[in-house]
Order: sequence, then structure tokens, then C-alpha cells
Amino acid sequence: MAESTFSKIAWTEFRPDQRRLAAGAALTGLGMLTAAAGIGVLVYELARAGRTWTGGWEVPPTEMASRAFHHAQAAAQSAAQAGRTTWQTYEESNSTP
Repeated sequence: MAESTFSKIAWTEFRPDQRRLAAGAALTGLGMLTAAAGIGVLVYELARAGRTWTGGWEVPPTEMASRAFHHAQAAAQSAAQAGRTTWQTYEESNSTP
């Protein structure tokens, strides 16, 4: 079997500078902390602005959601009743010989 180029590499010669690796890791960690802080400020400001915006509405969002839920519930009940009625009518018309 032929020997691959990968197995011919002398890995004992691979010696990265430990100081640069540590500096890179430290800068990466600092960058991640900075990004996390930035995301936190962004989320806080969006939440604050959203609460201020919805606070000025005539109808609160919870009331709007409750109304939409009740309308959907009533529509589902009406559709179920219509389906039941249609099925009963279909059975009655097909059961007569």
C-alpha cells in the first residue's frame, strides 16, 4: 500500500507560538463578551420601545389576543356544527332505499 503524504509530515516540527495563541484566545473571548453585551443592549432597547409603543394603543395587546382567540373559537364551533349538519344530511339522503 502506498504511503500518503499526510503520514510523511513531521508533526514534531509544528510548534505555534504560545503567546500568540493565548493573545488570540483572549481577544476572541473579549470579542464574545463585547458581542454579548451589545446583544443585551439591543434586546433591552427593542423590548422597551415595544412596550412604549403598545402602551399607547387604545386596546391593549392582551385584549386583542383574547378577542382573536374567542373569534377563532366561535369560527371553529360554527365549522364543526356545519360539518355535522352536512354529514347528517348526507347520511339521511343516502340511507333511504
